[in-house]
Amino acid sequence: MAPTIGITTYHTSANWRGWSEDGALLPWRYVTAIRNGGGRPVLLPPGGDAAEAEATVAVLDGVVIAGGADIDPAIYGASRHPKTAVTAPDRDRWELAIAEAAIRMRVPLLGICRGMQVLNVACGGTLVQHVPDLVGHEAHSGTTEGFGTHKVRVTSGRTVAGILPGAEYFEVPTHHHQAVDKLGDGLTAVAWADDGIIEAVEAATPDGFIVGVQWHPEQGEDMRLFAALVAAAEMYASEQAVQSFPPLLAGA
Repeated sequence: MAPTIGITTYHTSANWRGWSEDGALLPWRYVTAIRNGGGRPVLLPPGGDAAEAEATVAVLDGVVIAGGADIDPAIYGASRHPKTAVTAPDRDRWELAIAEAAIRMRVPLLGICRGMQVLNVACGGTLVQHVPDLVGHEAHSGTTEGFGTHKVRVTSGRTVAGILPGAEYFEVPTHHHQAVDKLGDGLTAVAWADDGIIEAVEAATPDGFIVGVQWHPEQGEDMRLFAALVAAAEMYASEQAVQSFPPLLAGA
């Protein structure tokens, strides 16, 4: 059976046949990226507590923490920047609990854009709240209603370098105004934009698949990160099956 990959969602108002009501929503490209990579996607709407997050991750083979709005800076001990838009406190709590549970249980995790920032904050890191203040330009922000591009280079590490090998800069879809500042415990930066913004992080040890990227791979043509997540999830599922039925597999 294909590995089950949970994808976190937005909690936002949507138009339903002419009326507005809250919904759990996700850009469809995340779903197709997991399916095309060989995984079985399920959606993880926000609102649950830490116990629910723990129980949810326990039945998954992999997790994607999707992009979205800014994280409340109070969570990582900072005052709010005027450009920081905090709109999803229930999603903040839920995704932090999902990330912490996945790390604790060694469930493969891929954080995308906001998802990389959630991963970093879950590990005790902090964020740059408005990247243009730091780099002096808006290249990371994309367009008002869509994605731009900029160049990224993977320069170190094991996991991401094994998926996207080569030291040359390559273009990625981008739409963000915040970024990793202080790295969280157990994470290492492995890719940068040419202006010095951290563009990918991974677990500092080779134990498990914990990866975050600041760009939006689901919006591009290169699906290798999703294929690698699904492969790691398949391996994780196999390991869990062996632990569940050791006498049978040993021929007892």
